[in-house]
Amino acid sequence: MTLEDAAKQKMQEVDTFASGTGLSEDLKEMLVEAQEQDRLTCGIYESGKLLEMNPEGIMLCVLPENSASDVTLHIHLTLIEAFCWENDIGIIKVDSVEKLAKLLDVVEEANSAENQAQVWSKKEAGPAPVDYNCILIEYPTGKCSPAEEKMLDFHRITCDLVPQPVISLED
Repeated sequence: MTLEDAAKQKMQEVDTFASGTGLSEDLKEMLVEAQEQDRLTCGIYESGKLLEMNPEGIMLCVLPENSASDVTLHIHLTLIEAFCWENDIGIIKVDSVEKLAKLLDVVEEANSAENQAQVWSKKEAGPAPVDYNCILIEYPTGKCSPAEEKMLDFHRITCDLVPQPVISLED
């Protein structure tokens, strides 16, 4: 088997896996579960701190594809991606930081509507905007959910592909 044949076979495996499962829905379910269980870290700076303190506790890193029109942001994302590869942390690429933000903001709004303990007056600035350019998902304390297992399987199948496949999130 030639290298080209092996690459074609690997792409067929990826296509078969991706067509048989709703990767976008599984990713959405996994992110919502992790956010509800407080296992989600959003932001370049916050992710860097967590990676430094506890890299073995990170299950997956979700990065948007080509979100960095800013050179500094691009360098930070490249360094985080390299750190994840170096420490065997799975990387999942998505098509848009805006779609990712929209998905997680909806969940955050629902959670904050339930907890009305913190009320913002018109004079206060309100909560700072959340950076969704890097999202880390920590391992659960118990077993992984079926959606998490599917995303880990997707990572195992695609981890050695260059360029890495990108999951298209729904609007």
